[in-house]
Amino acid sequence: MDAGILLTGLWSGVEAVVAILLGWAAARLARLACATLAPPDAEAVPLLALAAGLMLGLALLLAVPHGDSFRPSRIFAPEGPWRIGLPALLRDFGLPARATLDHAVAALREGGMRAWPAALALLLLAAATVLALHRWPGIAGLRALIALLLVAAATALLLHYAAHLLAWMLALLNFWVFALALFGFQRWRYARPGPDH
Repeated sequence: MDAGILLTGLWSGVEAVVAILLGWAAARLARLACATLAPPDAEAVPLLALAAGLMLGLALLLAVPHGDSFRPSRIFAPEGPWRIGLPALLRDFGLPARATLDHAVAALREGGMRAWPAALALLLLAAATVLALHRWPGIAGLRALIALLLVAAATALLLHYAAHLLAWMLALLNFWVFALALFGFQRWRYARPGPDH
């Protein structure tokens, strides 16, 4: 095997690990900030905020202007949009672009199927805000509200990042994805207990 190909493969593996660790670190940081900010008995707030964040993240993904780049034919294309390094991934797709936010707001104004995740997210955020301010008066309510908004925003941004990271890693692994999927399926198939177990 050519040494250049081997080094390129190793470097791609290092970039993939760093990209995953960055997402994991962001999730841990958001969780720590929420635990620090929220009142001790605020279990319902993170659940509502998580649901709102998932809906916001879905709304962002539906609004990306480069939605066609998530098609398998584009992901696995030799000169596809995901054949970029980690710095370009973080710069271009680490956070939602202004165009994505504009498309999400426009979809919400126009209504239709693309607007329902954002509308549901706003309803969940409103319900969580009422719950936080009613359940915890004063400073505790304000802390719960800040934690709620933090969890919702972090969840939406992490979902956006995870979708782009997945497409990038699929392009990075290319045909190895199918080999890994086959290996995983075989392990799952033979690990299942038989009918007499």
